[in-house]
Parts: sequence; C-alpha cells; structure tokens
Amino acid sequence: MKNKYYCPEIFLDVVASKLVSTSVLFLNVELLSEFYYNFPRELDVRLGRGLAKEEVERFAREDPRVRGHLDCVRRKELLELVVEKIEGLRGLEGSSARGALRDLDREWKRERGGKGRKREEGKKSGGWGIF
Repeated sequence: MKNKYYCPEIFLDVVASKLVSTSVLFLNVELLSEFYYNFPRELDVRLGRGLAKEEVERFAREDPRVRGHLDCVRRKELLELVVEKIEGLRGLEGSSARGALRDLDREWKRERGGKGRKREEGKKSGGWGIF
C-alpha cells in the first residue's frame, strides 16, 4: 500500500481502468439489456398493431425470402382448395353415375320382362366352389 504514494500515476491509471470496466458492465447490464428487451416489443406495438392484414403482408413481401415463402403458402392453399373441389365433383359424379347405372339396370330388366340371367340347370348358385 505504500507504493501508491510513490507512484500515483500508476495507481490512478489502475483505478481509472477499473472504473471504466465497471461502468461498461453497468451500461451493458442495466441500460442496454433493458433496451434490447423493450425495443422489439416497442416496434411490434408501434408497427404491428395498427396495421391491417394487407399492410402487414405488403410490409413482409419487401423481403425476398419472406415473399417466396408467402407465395409458396398461397400456392399450397390454392392447391388444397382445388383438391377439395375435385373430390367434391368426384363424389357428385360417383353418386350420379351409380344412380344412372341403377336406372339403366332397371330399364334393361323391364325390357327383358323382369327376368335376369337364367341359371343353367344342374349348376349350383355358388361362386368359386371347387365341387
């Protein structure tokens, strides 16, 4: 401790560097951490909340990567809509085709006098029987 009185410049230099490092730590922890925490939230409040959906999408489309992703999502939604429509048409077509086949079968049976295919005498009415 006696040496600090013999060379005060070195002692003051050490004290000054210690004060600088402490103040940097204080600024980082107290001020900048609060800024880093609040800044994105403040931007979100000021930019995101007051905009309509179209304005947000227009803002997002300014970034080429985001624009490509949004276009891909839009195409996916449109393809899913097309698949739903095709399946609906297929269901309608299937039910109307079954109804048309049923009508043709009834008409054919009426023309033949209500008789279907005659079975040959002596054969059983089985399907794939071996005997």
